[in-house]
Amino acid sequence: MKDETLKEWISRLKDFSKSDGVVVLVEGKRDRDKLKRAGVEHIYSIRGRRFYDILEELEKSKIVIILTDLDKQGEKICKKLSQMFQKEGIPVDTTFRESLNKTY
Repeated sequence: MKDETLKEWISRLKDFSKSDGVVVLVEGKRDRDKLKRAGVEHIYSIRGRRFYDILEELEKSKIVIILTDLDKQGEKICKKLSQMFQKEGIPVDTTFRESLNKTY
C-alpha cells in the first residue's frame, strides 16, 4: 500500500468486491460489520466454521480475497486457507492483506 491511504485502500477493496464471484473472507463478525459499513460487498466470516466447510461453501467463487487479522494466528489461517483454495483451483488474493500489513 505504498503511498496509498486507508481510504484509498478501502475504496479499491469496495470496487473489487462488487465483481461477480468475488468473496472477501474475514475472521470475525466485527471485521465483517466494519467492512460492510464501508461499502464492501460479498463478505464471508469464518468464525465458528471448519476449514473444509468454508472451502465447500466458497467452492464456486471466482476469487477469494483473504483478509484475516494481521497477527500470528491470522497469518496461519491465511496460509492454510490459501493452500486449500489453491489446491482446489480457486484463485486467492492476499494482496489487500499484504498491503494493509505493510502500512500497519
